[in-house]
This record gives sequence, C-alpha cells and structure tokens, in this order.
Amino acid sequence: MTNLELAAIASTVVFAGISLILSIRQRFASQELKKQEAFEKQRLYQISILKQIQDKIGYSLDVEKIAEVITGSLRHLFAYSSASSMVIKNDKIIFKTDVEQTVGPEYIDQVRKNMIMSLNALMKTPPIHIEEHVSGNPLDDRNKASVASFFNIPLAIGNEVVGLINVSSTSKDLYHEQEVTILYQIVAQASEALTKLQQILATEKGKLTSMIGSLADGVFMVDTNWNIMIINESAMQFLRLKSEKVVFTDIISSFGTQYNILEKINQALRENKQIVEEKMGLNDKVFKTFITPVPDLAGGKTSGSIGASILLHDVTIEQNINTIKEDFTHMIVHELRAPLTAIKDSSELMLEVFEDKGEIEKEQQKRLLHIIDQQSKSLLEQINHVLDAAKIEGGRFIISKSPCDMAEIIQNAIEPFVPQAQKLQILILSDIYFPLPAVDVDPIRITQVLNNLISNSLKFTQPGGKITISAKLDGNAVTVAVKDTGIGIPENEQEELFSKYYQIRTTPHQLAKKGTGLGLYITKGIVEAHGGTVGVISKPGEGTTIYFKIPVKDGAPQIIKGHLPQATVSNMVN
Repeated sequence: MTNLELAAIASTVVFAGISLILSIRQRFASQELKKQEAFEKQRLYQISILKQIQDKIGYSLDVEKIAEVITGSLRHLFAYSSASSMVIKNDKIIFKTDVEQTVGPEYIDQVRKNMIMSLNALMKTPPIHIEEHVSGNPLDDRNKASVASFFNIPLAIGNEVVGLINVSSTSKDLYHEQEVTILYQIVAQASEALTKLQQILATEKGKLTSMIGSLADGVFMVDTNWNIMIINESAMQFLRLKSEKVVFTDIISSFGTQYNILEKINQALRENKQIVEEKMGLNDKVFKTFITPVPDLAGGKTSGSIGASILLHDVTIEQNINTIKEDFTHMIVHELRAPLTAIKDSSELMLEVFEDKGEIEKEQQKRLLHIIDQQSKSLLEQINHVLDAAKIEGGRFIISKSPCDMAEIIQNAIEPFVPQAQKLQILILSDIYFPLPAVDVDPIRITQVLNNLISNSLKFTQPGGKITISAKLDGNAVTVAVKDTGIGIPENEQEELFSKYYQIRTTPHQLAKKGTGLGLYITKGIVEAHGGTVGVISKPGEGTTIYFKIPVKDGAPQIIKGHLPQATVSNMVN
C-alpha cells in the first residue's frame, strides 16, 4: 500500500472521528437544550401558578382557594385522571376533586380514602366531618377502573399541615421523581408564601388587637358562620362575659330579649349597609350600637361580606346628663315660677285693695311687701346659682381675695339660719380650734359655700338632730367642715355629689326638698377657685360631713380672738 493510500485512509478515519464527536456533541447539546426548555417551561408554569394564587386570593389565607388554583393548573404539567385537594377549614375537611379522565365513583372513593389516611398520618386529630365536591368530567357508574398511580403533597402554613394535594391516574407507573419534585416545588413555594403572609397578618392582627383591646368602646366581630373573630375587654365587660373562649350563642344570651342582635346583623349583611341603634338598653347601661358589614376584599375587589363588626358605645352618662338636664329645666321652671307667682299674687292683691279702698292697712301692706321681698330674694338666689354655674363651667368665675378671719365668717354665716334651725328643732354648733391664721379668701364667696352646706344639712337632718360647723389648722391649710346627723349619703352616690345638677336620690322626703342641684357644684367651683379641695364623709343613717380646705400662706398672722392657743371653743345656738 502506497503512502498516498495510507494518508487517504488516515484522513478518512480522522474525518469520521471528528464527525462522530460533532454528532455526539450536537446530540448532547440538543438534549441539554430540551432539558433547559423543559425546565424553563416548568419554571414558567410554576410562576404562572404562583401568580394565579396571588391574583385570586390577594392577602387572604384561604387555603381552599390556593389548593383549587394549584389543582386547576396541573393539566399543563403532566397527565392524570384526577387532581384533588383536601383542606381543613372551619373544623371540617373540604374534599375537592377535578376529574380529567372519565372514572367511576369507586375511583373517587379510593382517592378520598387514600388522602384521609395520609392526613391522619400527618395530623394528630384531623376533623371528622367531610364536605365533598366533584367537578370536571361526569362520573360513570359502569367504569370500574381503580387508582394505579398517585402521589400526595402536603400543604402547610408554618409548621402546621392544613391540607393535601393529590394527583392520581388509572395508568401504572406513571409518576416518577421528576413529577413529584415539580409539584412539591410548586406546593412548597405556595406554602412559603402563605407562611410569610401569615406572619405579616399575625403582626398586623397583633397591632389591631392591641388597639381594639385598648378602646373604651366594646368591639367584637363575627364571620358569616357566626364565629367570633375578635372581641375586646370592654365588650366582655358590657356583655358580662367571663369565659375565655366566647361563642356567638354567649353573646346572643347576653343581649337576651332586650335586643335581637342576630336579626340586626343579618339585616346589615342582607342590605350591605351599616345599622345604627341610637339607644339600646343593656345591663343597666345605654349604648349607641353600630353594626357594620365587613367587605371581602380578596383580590382587590369587593365581593360580598365576610362578616360584621359590632361597636357598643356607652352613652349612659350622656343619657343621664340629658335626663338630668331635662329634670333640671322642669325643676328650675317650678322653682322660678313659685316666687314669681307669690310676687304676682301679692302685687295684684295690693292693687285690688288699693283700687277698692283707696288705701291699704299698714299690717297688710307690710305682710305683702315682706312676701314680695322674700320671694324676690329667693328668685334672685336661684338665678345667681344658674349664673354662677355657667361662669364656673365657662372658666369665667372671678373671686376677690383678702386676708380674713375664718372664725368670724363662720359665725356670720350661722346667724341667719338660727330662726330656721329653731323652727326645725335642730341644734347648730360652732367648733373653732384657735389660733387660726388669717386666710386669703373672698369672704362673700366663702359665705356662699357655708350657706350651701348649712342649708343642705338643714334639709336632710330630722328634728332633734345636730349640725356642727368646725374649723382648724391642718398642716398648711385651714379645714372647715359642716357635719350633720342627717340621713347620710350612700357610697355609690358620693362620687356624683359635686356634679352639676346632682340631687341625692335616696332621701325619703325628696319631693319636699327639691333644689336646683347646683349648690354643691358651685361650692366645689368656689373652693377650687381658692386653690382648695372639697370632700365628703358619710354613711347612710349616720349623717354627713362635707369639708373644704383652703391653703394658708407662709407667715400668715394668727388670729387668737383672746382664747388660749389650741383651746376648743364650742358655741351652741338654739
């Protein structure tokens, strides 16, 4: 063989080798390309499914919807006879299966049992009740095909299993590691998204719960299945609920027959509008009630309601104030009408006598003028009370202070009440602890305070009783107290004693003792305008002591009145 022939053969072998190598590389590259295309296609489907989940459920933890999106998208990934989901919702199992290839009821029964076995293995105590939904191709009773291939993928939020995804087929050995991995990755990504969303929602819910919990108004929310989604402490107190796990029947029982809360919530949901009840009585309180549908905003669009929120705004105080104001209006009209009527009648009588006789006897004239004088003073006093209360409330109350002898103010205040005390057979005592320092006060206003307190004590002290007005130096203040042996004031009423329009409710002779209800309110305003404080000590049946303290300036001169220091002087007026 010549060299030329050998060279030709060698060239052919080399060329064949190169061709073979290029062919192998091309085949390998083609395979890699196909694998890459398959991977990209798979990745595209995964992204598509996750986007569908995002679009369809928005910011909702509705596992049922998520499972439905996943099973509805699997036909693009691989073949199956049925794609099923089993999720736990509202303490029951929701079983849904989409039939892609015609099968019979026995096949679906096999799928269900298989998934329940898996769920039992994953959960300690899964729910017992199952709600079943079958969609897709209709079932054929004659089809006896059974499950030949299947796999289950758990769906979890955090560390808690909340459902299963099942893919099954009548064909044997249809699913391998690749198919399982694809579905596992999709479900794992969905689970991760759910877990992150749950963490975000838990954080926001914690903030919202803290905010709602701090509200003075009672707030609770129910879903359309009448589950309590949230309830704050104020609502628990208003409804007198003590159980840690409150159910809606507890709330219905709390409202009782006073208010049909179930009917009102149904009305709000049915009409999709807020229902406001201006006055709803419940457990000795009055509430303004707001029942508001909570819209379902899943996917960014409003589609019905997911429940209703109920707000209980306590308007008991406002209602009481309105009632008191109405009572005060009626009472003040009566109080003003009585002296005006007396003045009018006395004036008319004087005019009639003068017109008939041309003159009036001095005694009759004196008596009628005395009536006019007394009733005019009474009328003026009532008007001044109203004006003083308005000034105090508006921050326009003005006092004119000067150094004064408190003992002298007390004695001067007692004197006008002596005739009335004698008539009622009540003793009035002054109990002054000397020496007392001079006190910077408005003597007219402090006298007004004493007049209010002594007048009240006379109203509510029975004949044979006693009233003691005392004064002593107590630290850096002079304490003045008016103590009586009257009917006393219950503890639950003492907090309201200095409120505007307040009147003691428990006196047996209240109708005969009516007043404006402004006396103690004005008393408190005058004392506080002096930088002082006012208080009460009382027990029903044991009398009442109302005291006030006026601060003393450092270095204020002492007023001894000729008595030994710290000696007690008691003057009985009878």
